Amino acid sequence: MTVKAVLFDFDGTLADTLPVIYLAFQGVFREYEQREVIPEEIVRMFGPPEAGVLERQIKKAANVHPAIERFYQLYAENHREQVRASGEINRMLQYLKDQGVRLGVVTGKGRRSADISLRLLEMDSYFDIVVTGDDVVRPKPHPEGIHSVLARLEVPPEAALFVGDSNADIQAGKAAGMRTVGVKWFEETQTDCFSPKPDYLFETVTDFRQFLAKSLTD
Repeated sequence: MTVKAVLFDFDGTLADTLPVIYLAFQGVFREYEQREVIPEEIVRMFGPPEAGVLERQIKKAANVHPAIERFYQLYAENHREQVRASGEINRMLQYLKDQGVRLGVVTGKGRRSADISLRLLEMDSYFDIVVTGDDVVRPKPHPEGIHSVLARLEVPPEAALFVGDSNADIQAGKAAGMRTVGVKWFEETQTDCFSPKPDYLFETVTDFRQFLAKSLTD
């Protein structure tokens, strides 16, 4: 099979950012809604970017903007402590770039949090295109973001892989006509059992890189 592009989800796929996302949302809900939320509740809110989640969840309209700003403050302030860079993933991305494979990100997170994470994890130089939840009308599982990236890269879906850790990622990749890769290499993931099943499933970055090496040389 020919692989000309690999598109990635971000949270739980390229970086173990779910802990800092949970922390920031929990801080905001505690401060502005006086309620505790558990990670499972937060995952059920995923779809729109962070600002969209808070616009739906914060009851007092006057608190929405301050709550959004507080989220990004907590996200940035706690990022270094909560999220460690993965040398394995960075080496895998560099390997793909060295092979001439185009790289993209399609994430539901907002542009601000995506930029914070990419900068702090020193990953921003790897990707040709990053599409966030702020850049689409219809988030995953709709394939709008994937279609946008593939069109800009001028790569047909059959020559690309979509890599993610959630059901929405796999649904979006399949809807776009791509081969899909489910990953469970971080402790925090968005799903325990993929539905629908991805075309490939990997629990370590090493196994995925070996798969890529074979795919690119076949």
